Amino acid sequence: MNWFVLAFVAWITFGLELALGPVLDSGSSGVHPSMIIPLMAFVALYAPRKQALWAAILLGIIIDLLAPMARADGGSVVIVGPHALGYLLGAHFILAIRGMLVRRNPLTLVIISIASSFIAQVVVIALITLRNLGTNPLVWDAGDQLVERSFSSLSTGISALVLSVIFFALAPTFGFHSSVPTRFARTIR
Repeated sequence: MNWFVLAFVAWITFGLELALGPVLDSGSSGVHPSMIIPLMAFVALYAPRKQALWAAILLGIIIDLLAPMARADGGSVVIVGPHALGYLLGAHFILAIRGMLVRRNPLTLVIISIASSFIAQVVVIALITLRNLGTNPLVWDAGDQLVERSFSSLSTGISALVLSVIFFALAPTFGFHSSVPTRFARTIR
């Protein structure tokens, strides 16, 4: 896998997410599609296992660094780890099932983006809720976050459908050189 191409595409994707996040926000509820999850899902769908997991961790760390959390005392804090672990688990889910998937179908990327986003968001909610039990509590309600992030996971499917056209067109530049054995067909190279 070409890490430079991944870094460049991730840079553009993060820019799109930061610029279009407020525009695509549905009302004041905080529900908006992720542009990063489809990239993570695309990499996990094609890259070798170790590289896909490292890419998911790095993308999650960047999301953690770009999203400070509000504290109850009025300040803000950056918590590094919840998104990184959530994206890691989401990528691991994709790696576990990718042998049974039709990889060149845009709907595959849509469905695995929704599923991995939901998995990642559940992990994020669980970790931040556990962290919130200690000192310096955050402005955080796990129930509201679960609803918002579940709808955000569903809306991520729309961004995955749009981005799948771009990602599939750029697939040769990523330099994926792994052969993934499929369950019901020949090995895909």
